[in-house]
Amino acid sequence: MSLLCFGRLTTRGRPAQNPPIKNLRMDPETKRLTWNVSGNVSKIECYVGSSRFTVSSDNVSCQFYSLSKCQASNYTVKVTLVDQEPFSTWIEYPKQEGNPGAAAEDLDCKVHDVSFLTCTWAVGREAPKDIQYHFSLESIRRTGQKWDCPRYTPNERGTHVQCHFDRMSRFPKQQYRFLVEGASGHSRVPCSEAIEFLQDIEKFIAPNITATCNESLALMKWHMASLFRTSFDYDLEIQQGTEPPSVHKVGVHPSLPRASHMRTLSLDAGPA
Repeated sequence: MSLLCFGRLTTRGRPAQNPPIKNLRMDPETKRLTWNVSGNVSKIECYVGSSRFTVSSDNVSCQFYSLSKCQASNYTVKVTLVDQEPFSTWIEYPKQEGNPGAAAEDLDCKVHDVSFLTCTWAVGREAPKDIQYHFSLESIRRTGQKWDCPRYTPNERGTHVQCHFDRMSRFPKQQYRFLVEGASGHSRVPCSEAIEFLQDIEKFIAPNITATCNESLALMKWHMASLFRTSFDYDLEIQQGTEPPSVHKVGVHPSLPRASHMRTLSLDAGPA
């Protein structure tokens, strides 16, 4: 559990003499912000930064779906009291350690060629000479479910700057944390992360199209491979002789066989 920069203020900026909220803390295992409450409270709201996240359902906690491990945020609890001034208190989580300039930069991850995941990053501009980075993939839904990088690509100095996973079909379609942690014998190194759904970082391969034509009709077939999606929209651009190209929009319903997309076009009257 990490707590940092605890503060409490009324809306007029004066320190509260008997604050209604005490012992504000974040539990990283349960992803729950909790506190001790006293007094006649009518409503408690939780904020992340300046944005309201939720209203506390039990007046003693707020539940979060995911927490950053690398980027500190202010978690604020705002209290509406009966016949009293509003009150707020906050913590910063997680605790920041080490030189931010040593952390991995420009983390970018893509699912590609159907079943492969590749993540790349750059060495931090202020990283020590002995820096080494380690990558892992973590489930957001299931705390403690983690996969270490099976295969790295190093740079010319031997520092890991890329990680490769294969057989991505074994990973459920859910949200993951892509985490790069640094290690050095000279100083602590902050981590870098991205939180994404696998289907949102998938890079598609352009399908091969085969066509059978006669004087009046064209039958086109193609295969679109994806681990996470069964529904696609296509723009088919077709040019007949010296005529200007025409664009035909095609939608594929999830109930249709994923490997058997086809379209029949009339060559003299537009889409069939």
